[in-house]
Amino acid sequence: MGMVRLITLMALLSSVPAVQAAPLILNTDHFPPYQIRTSQGLEGSSVLALQCVFNALQQAYEIKVMPWERAIHEVEKNRADGFFSATRMPRAEPYATLSAPLALEKWYWYSNTDPASAHLGASGPRIGAIRGSNQLAWLLEQGIEVDQLVGTNEQLLKLLDRGRIDRFLADRRTLRTELTKHSVNMRPRFEQFYKYATLGVYFSNSLLAREPTLLEQFNRQVFYCLAETPALDQSEQTRILSLHEALFGPWPGRPELLDAIRQQNRHHAQLGIPEILALDQQWLTESSSADRALSDGLLARPASAWLRAQQQASDGLITEIMLTDRLGLLVAASERTTDYWQGDEHKFSEAFFAVDNAPYVGPVEFDQSSEAYQVHISIGIRDPKNNELIGTLITGLDIERALLKTEHGGSL
Repeated sequence: MGMVRLITLMALLSSVPAVQAAPLILNTDHFPPYQIRTSQGLEGSSVLALQCVFNALQQAYEIKVMPWERAIHEVEKNRADGFFSATRMPRAEPYATLSAPLALEKWYWYSNTDPASAHLGASGPRIGAIRGSNQLAWLLEQGIEVDQLVGTNEQLLKLLDRGRIDRFLADRRTLRTELTKHSVNMRPRFEQFYKYATLGVYFSNSLLAREPTLLEQFNRQVFYCLAETPALDQSEQTRILSLHEALFGPWPGRPELLDAIRQQNRHHAQLGIPEILALDQQWLTESSSADRALSDGLLARPASAWLRAQQQASDGLITEIMLTDRLGLLVAASERTTDYWQGDEHKFSEAFFAVDNAPYVGPVEFDQSSEAYQVHISIGIRDPKNNELIGTLITGLDIERALLKTEHGGSL
């Protein structure tokens, strides 16, 4: 955990009141690496995150381990306050609400035959799944027929190895944890990205009616308690960069963007750090004010209108676009942003100071407004008249849509 996040968490801990005196009852099942039964009790990344969150909230809680379907049923019948770690499931929405993510899963199809030759449907491949799993619930909700139900990932691997099923859907991290215990001969020959899935706590709506601030406080604390930030592996970064080049490669040379940056660089030529920070504070203050002269003026610029049109035409692939001057101050944006000054953030500095002008791929981030994970790719913009570095282009992409757009089968 970084020092800034640690200091912020300590400040929050000193001001957060207890949300409920009575212990919360949370149900779960054994799903490594999120919930793991050990000789010391229940451990795992989700268990540790919950411990951190509830300690911060000064909230007593108790975790009960049981079969997954029963864990869900107990919440539906108001005999428990929540269940975890769960992906979004429409059948739970009438009686429970999903929290911010405790974990991010990457779901892949695993098979021993080339996925390009396999098709879902009534005459498609034979599919296996784990009873009560998030993957099984998702498949059934999508109307995908499941042929074999088993109790563990190990059993799925054996069915695949013996040719009794053709494919199964699993979280990559979870399956690779299982594969470390087996011979390399048990590894599926092909993996094909399917979707991202967030895992959180489904809190019962009856609990949230009694404790209306619980979910907000829980979600605010989760960010500080996650053990690690999701990251793209090298192959995913390569695919994202290839997509970025195909979509945005010509943009740094567009005259309307270059002219907007040149004009603002001339206007801001004499700004120092105090003035930059004052503008950033004005932008922040305007977010809770009816008078938004700075932000409204920026969003009304022709360059912002052009960026906004590109985002709207992307069918959800583009989450946001920002154009900055050489100081890291916004020149244009496709939508209202949290900060006016990007100069103190990696997505500006890593691109602006890149020796070879290479794009910078940021970490995967969860956007609570869209409830989707996104990644920012930044690139420096040079003036074609003199090759001088004059600003940056920062684009946000919905990571699930981006990977699906570039997906192809590959060896595990």
